Amino acid sequence: MHEEISRKNVDSNNLNSEESQIDSQVNSRAFENLLQQYYSAWFRFHPEAAVHVGVSGYEELLTPFSDEDIGALISLHQKIIFSLDEFPVSELSANQKLDFSILYNAASIELHELIECDWRTRMPQKYLPLEAIHQLVSRPVKNLHKALKHRLQSVPEHLRSAKSYLMQQPEKVPENWVTDAINGASSGVVYFRELLNNPKIIHEFKKPLRLQVVINDAVHALEEYEKFLRNTLQPLAKGGFACGESHFNTLLNNGHCLDVEMQQLHGFGEALFNQTQTELEALCKRLPGSDDVEEQLANIRHQHPLEKDDQLMNAYRNRMKAAYDFVLEKGLVSLPQTQSLKVVETPVFMRHEIPFAAYDEPCIQDPDQKGYYYVTPVRSEGHLLEHNWTSIDLTCVHEAFPGHHLQFVTANKNLNNSLPRLLNPSATFYEGWALYCEDMMQEQGFLNQPEHYFIMLRDRLWRALRVMLDVELHTQNLSIDKAAQRMCDALGFSIDQAKADLSWYSRSPTVPMSYATGWALIKALRENESKKADFNLKNFHDRLLSVGSCALPLVIKFEFGESAWIEAKNKVFGEPC
Repeated sequence: MHEEISRKNVDSNNLNSEESQIDSQVNSRAFENLLQQYYSAWFRFHPEAAVHVGVSGYEELLTPFSDEDIGALISLHQKIIFSLDEFPVSELSANQKLDFSILYNAASIELHELIECDWRTRMPQKYLPLEAIHQLVSRPVKNLHKALKHRLQSVPEHLRSAKSYLMQQPEKVPENWVTDAINGASSGVVYFRELLNNPKIIHEFKKPLRLQVVINDAVHALEEYEKFLRNTLQPLAKGGFACGESHFNTLLNNGHCLDVEMQQLHGFGEALFNQTQTELEALCKRLPGSDDVEEQLANIRHQHPLEKDDQLMNAYRNRMKAAYDFVLEKGLVSLPQTQSLKVVETPVFMRHEIPFAAYDEPCIQDPDQKGYYYVTPVRSEGHLLEHNWTSIDLTCVHEAFPGHHLQFVTANKNLNNSLPRLLNPSATFYEGWALYCEDMMQEQGFLNQPEHYFIMLRDRLWRALRVMLDVELHTQNLSIDKAAQRMCDALGFSIDQAKADLSWYSRSPTVPMSYATGWALIKALRENESKKADFNLKNFHDRLLSVGSCALPLVIKFEFGESAWIEAKNKVFGEPC
C-alpha cells in the first residue's frame, strides 16, 4: 500500500512538472508572438529604426507624424502596456524577462513623451530627413533604388507638413533647437547636392542621373525649410527645453534603471569633479614645465599630425590598428571574428554636431559588421589642435578598440539578441564601457605616457561636470548661457564650443550624465568582482559584453546578480538613507 501511494505521489509530481513545463512553453511562445505583433506595427512609425536593425519592408518610408499616426502610436503603446501588465512574467525564461523589462520601460517612456510633450510642435531638427537618406547609402538595404527614390520623393511634403505643426505653438519652441535645425538644414542641402557622388550610388545605380530630379526637389524643400526656420520660426521661438524633475527621474529609473534620485546623481558628479580636479592639479606639478593646467594642455595640443596629404586620417587609422593589436596581444577581451571599421570623413550634415570624431555602428544584418569611424575635416588651426597625438590615442580606444566598435559588434553577434535590446541601447552602458576602456588601456600599458593620463583626467573632469549640468539644466532652471560660462571657467572651452556641447544636452536629458555614471559603475563592479579567487579580466569583460547594449544595471543584474548590482550602486552613489 505504501509503495502504491508513493508511486501515485511521484506520478502526480511528474504530471504537475510536465504541465508547468507546457505552460512555460506556451507563455514563452505567446510572449514572442506579442513582440512580433508589436514591433511589426511599431516599425511603421519608426522606419529608420527598422532599417537600422535590418528589418525589411520599411525602407521606402519617412517617419509619419500626422494626428492619425500619433494617435495610432499612442494606442499601440497603451495596448502593449496593458498586455504586459496582464502577462504571467514569472513563466518566462531569464532572457525573456530581461526583454520584458526593456520593452515595458521603453513603451512607457515613449507613451509619456507623446502625450505630455508632443515633439511635433517643439523639435524642428527631428523633421530633418538627412539620416533617413544617409542610412540607405551607408548600410545594406534591400531594394535600394526604390527605397532611395521614394524617401527622396517624400521629402517636400514631409517638410511642408512640419512647418504647419511647428507654427501651432511657435513660442514654445526652444531657440537653440531652431538654431541647431538651421545648421542641420543648411549642411543637409550640401549633402543632398553631393549625393550622386556617393560611392554606393555610383556603384549600384546604372543611371544615377535619373535621381537628379527628386534630389533637386529635396534640395529645394530643405532650402525652403531653412528659410522658414530662420525668418519665421526663430523670431518667435522663446520656449524652454527642460524636461522637468518628474520626467528626468523617470528616465533615470525606467530608461537607465539606475534606481537613484537626481540629488544622489548630482552629488556623485560634484564629488567626482572635485576629486578629479585635485588629481589633475597634482599631476601638473609632477609634469615638466608649468604647473598651470591650461599651459600643459596647450603643450600637448601643439603635438599633432599634419593635415595635408591624408596624414591626419592615416594617423587615426594607424593608432586604431595599434589599439586593436594591443587588445589582441594582451587578450583583454574576445574580439569578434567578423568586423571592419572604416575611417572616413564625417558626413557633411553631421559636422556641426561632431566637431572632431565619432562612431557609427553597423546594423545587425550587415554580414561584414562594418562600422564607420568619422573624423571631421579640420576647419582651422585651433581645430587641428584637438587632433593632437595624445587625444587621437584616447579617441581610438574610446571609439574603436576596445570601445564602441568592439562592444556594438559583440552585441550584434549575440545569439540571444532581441528587438527590445537592439532598439533600446543605453548610454550608461555603451558610453560607460568606452570611458572605462580608456582607464583600462592606460592601466594595461597602451596609453603609457603622462600626457595620456593628463588628457584622461581633463576629460573625466568634463564628464563629471556633465553630470551636474545635466541635472541642473533639466530640473533647476540653469540657463545655457550660465552653463556655458561654467564650462569655459572649468575646462577652458571657448563660448561657442561650450554652447555647441550644451545644445545636445538640452535635447537629450540623462544622456550627458551617462558617461561618468557608467564608467564609475563598471569600475565599482570590477573592483568587487576582482576580490573573488577565480577572477579573470578577460572573462569579466566578456561577461559584461555578453548581454547586449541595454541599461547597465540590467546587464549587471542579469550576468553578475542582484547583489553585485547593489554593491556597485552603493559604492558609486552611497548607501541608501
